[in-house]
Amino acid sequence: MRGGPFVRLWVVSLGLLIAGMSSGCGEAPPVDISLLTGEPCAPPCWQELAPGESTEDEVAGFIRTSRYVDPRTVYRGDMSRGGKVVGVGIQWRSTAADSRGVDSNIFDIEGGLLQSITIYPDCDVSLQDLLQKYGGPDKFTAHVEGVEHPYVAVTLYYPTHGFTADLQLPPDDTSLRPDSKVVRVWYFRAAPIRRFIQLGCDLGYWSSTPEEWLQFARDWQGYATIHP
Repeated sequence: MRGGPFVRLWVVSLGLLIAGMSSGCGEAPPVDISLLTGEPCAPPCWQELAPGESTEDEVAGFIRTSRYVDPRTVYRGDMSRGGKVVGVGIQWRSTAADSRGVDSNIFDIEGGLLQSITIYPDCDVSLQDLLQKYGGPDKFTAHVEGVEHPYVAVTLYYPTHGFTADLQLPPDDTSLRPDSKVVRVWYFRAAPIRRFIQLGCDLGYWSSTPEEWLQFARDWQGYATIHP
């Protein structure tokens, strides 16, 4: 069983959605710090887009007009579950990020509605920053990922705020510290923990049942050494 919400299969062929446009010359690109400020909206809303509420047209409008989006990096592809196409995903990178070797942010759309948002922060967000803003998570999970370059993937669950936050720890030093870096944030729908997990399972984000997930999940113990 995986700890994070990223089991959705992608169709290999992705079509270029937007290309050839560029940010304004001489302007410093905007840096998204909304996770910590709650502006212009707080999780699960991100930059006025909300999972379960925003439409595909609203997402497309954001992609076209937002200064956060590097239009040269935008791709749109079908998503499949159980061998069937169930929706579309729009991938893009931030104008504030060096696009080389950077993972793409993702808008996941199904049934004409935005279902989830995956954001790789383009500014430093520490574990201490997160805890000061939201307190300790309801639960967390930890498991080893990677073959050639293994690491410990830690996912912090904030279901009533509608998001999870991922950290990556080296296998030889698995201590959670104040300066541990948040590398990915996943925005979903705010709900009590069991409902939050059930909604994710229904849409194929987790490969387990809520009961199985709760057996794997751990209570938050603060800064400590993680044993995956």
